[in-house]
Amino acid sequence: MAKIKIAVAGCLGRMGQEISKQILQNKNLEFVGGFEHKKHKDINKPLNKVSSIHSAKLVTANAAQLIKEANVIIDFTTPESTLDNLKIASSNKTAVVIGTTGMTNAQKKKVKSHSKKIPILMSSNMSLGVNLLFNLVKQTASALKDNDYDIEIAETHHKHKKDAPSGTALSLGEYAAEGRKTKLNKSKVLDRTKKLTSRKKGDIGFSVTRGGEIAGEHTVSFIGADDRIDLIHKANNRSIFVHGAIEAAIFLSKKKKLGLYSMKDLLF
Repeated sequence: MAKIKIAVAGCLGRMGQEISKQILQNKNLEFVGGFEHKKHKDINKPLNKVSSIHSAKLVTANAAQLIKEANVIIDFTTPESTLDNLKIASSNKTAVVIGTTGMTNAQKKKVKSHSKKIPILMSSNMSLGVNLLFNLVKQTASALKDNDYDIEIAETHHKHKKDAPSGTALSLGEYAAEGRKTKLNKSKVLDRTKKLTSRKKGDIGFSVTRGGEIAGEHTVSFIGADDRIDLIHKANNRSIFVHGAIEAAIFLSKKKKLGLYSMKDLLF
């Protein structure tokens, strides 16, 4: 069986390096290379000289070349870079796994538009455990009514993370809102410091912590008058996200049908 050819966008980023290393260790996959923004200081340098990736391939700014060669690209970069890469992938019929967070609704619509030309799997969190948590949150929110239980979502990440709340926290909020047959935009509360008012029925509150090198922790609390239920996921390291991203790439490589997929399609 032919190896699945995978290219990595943002190969020198935290996730990019870990994904590249795991591809190189998988006998069923072929690492065709990694690319970075043209202004990156390590362009045209060997990966094994500027990172922990054991490959002599050069860090390139020529995304088009690698995307054309690959069966799948894995992209954990920025919303703007991801959309640029999607344009190239669409013209080359290359499947894309997107782990980029912080996208606006308008940017997500553009992703969906590209999925009419190529298979795309996009998830705010590639962890299999977190994706199981999404379903648990929806079920719990449906069972515990807003008259009786308030929903609060807390998340903690490393100090380098820029978007807040995390994409995963917002996804958890969306599943909670779906369980209560409403929209997150109608119920989310991101900042309680601007208005001196008591909590409203149906609010879904968010709190954010940034510090150290924490890979990711998420807690969804259902708080009633007499009890509290916490659904918690803690990532000890990035390996769970890497494993999920590679499983997603393998999944997409076998998909002959175009469309926008999620980790839910892989799991269930």
